[in-house]
Amino acid sequence: MLLEVSDLRGGYGGGDVVRGVSFQSGGGEIVFLAGPNGCGKTTLLRLLLGQLPASGGSVRVDGRELGTLSPRALANLVAYIPQQHTPIFAYTALEVVLMGRASHFSALESPRPVDRNAALAALERLGIADLAGRSCLSLSGGQRQMVLIARAVCQSARIFLMDEPDASLDYANGRRLLETAEDLAREGRCVVMSTHSPEHLFSPGCKVLLMREGRAAAFGSPEEVVTAGNLEAVYGVEMDVLAVEDRYGVRRRVCLPVRRGRP
Repeated sequence: MLLEVSDLRGGYGGGDVVRGVSFQSGGGEIVFLAGPNGCGKTTLLRLLLGQLPASGGSVRVDGRELGTLSPRALANLVAYIPQQHTPIFAYTALEVVLMGRASHFSALESPRPVDRNAALAALERLGIADLAGRSCLSLSGGQRQMVLIARAVCQSARIFLMDEPDASLDYANGRRLLETAEDLAREGRCVVMSTHSPEHLFSPGCKVLLMREGRAAAFGSPEEVVTAGNLEAVYGVEMDVLAVEDRYGVRRRVCLPVRRGRP
């Protein structure tokens, strides 16, 4: 298993926000974290990164305890995409993506042609090669988010932790993001992504960790986890899970809130 989380607990000093979460994920899998605001999704990701100290439980990355990994070793294994990022300096998009290669050379070295080529390839993969020479200060929030995703791809990590990466993206780029995550999984990476998009939870071959009040309410396949009963218990909203066919006859599942007594 690339990522093993056992009875993990932790928070910000005033008490545990994450309370006893356990799950595993191997290469080739996407795990979606879902649940209402404040349920602990971001805190869980920060615990997985070692940015917050755990008060209990354990995290193993590629068979090794998280606390035993040096910053360079962790960067070679785990890439992180935050919810949002406001740049301070006028780095170009290419320079920001190239920062994802920092763990592949020493502090005294300059990026090599192979690193620059990897950064350009990551921008091309995300469909934003035209932004390479632009200052990130001039980009929209959604464009900056796509640059951060390209930086993580350029990092060549084995585990990708994404904290609501589609929050500021338009629909087309949101679809491109999901397709990129699916491609990374097919290449043998492990992707853990928090999301508020119900359609994500039915991605082929994914798993869903449904959270409530810092705990795992359910974990497993979408068929096991994404049910009307579980969604109502977690979100407090009546929802139906329906099977529909698109214009090409592909059968898909969708979540719809119930509008009882309303037109």
